[in-house]
Amino acid sequence: MKTNKLSKLLRGEEGSAIIEFVIYALPLFVPLIIYLTSINQSAQIQYEARNFARQIARAYVTSPSQEFTGARILAVKEVFMTKSFATNRIDPNPKIEIYCSLSPCLTPTGKVSVTVNLTSIFSGTSASATAIQTVDAWRSS
Repeated sequence: MKTNKLSKLLRGEEGSAIIEFVIYALPLFVPLIIYLTSINQSAQIQYEARNFARQIARAYVTSPSQEFTGARILAVKEVFMTKSFATNRIDPNPKIEIYCSLSPCLTPTGKVSVTVNLTSIFSGTSASATAIQTVDAWRSS
């Protein structure tokens, strides 16, 4: 009697749908997960580039004088390196380009454009962003 129950259980198809689903679906989910991870990394590095460019431009135009701009940019860069770049595996040596519409650079109502290029250490993906800030019109130059 026990052998009949055992043979019925072995021949039964209960639970086989779950096993088939796992066998067929797992190979389909792996590429999907890889794709979504790649999209997330690309979006994250683009977000970090926009934020980094905006903060560099802001630090530049709010600097009390041209002599302090280098130190302020370095301070912003160090904060991003420790907080964001390390966490998101971004190369800690970003390319930063600063362009000023007027000379000297911190002339009231002048525009300062900052372009940054970031590269992911993890995937090699790169992102570029530009931020433009205006120097305060009431600033004493």
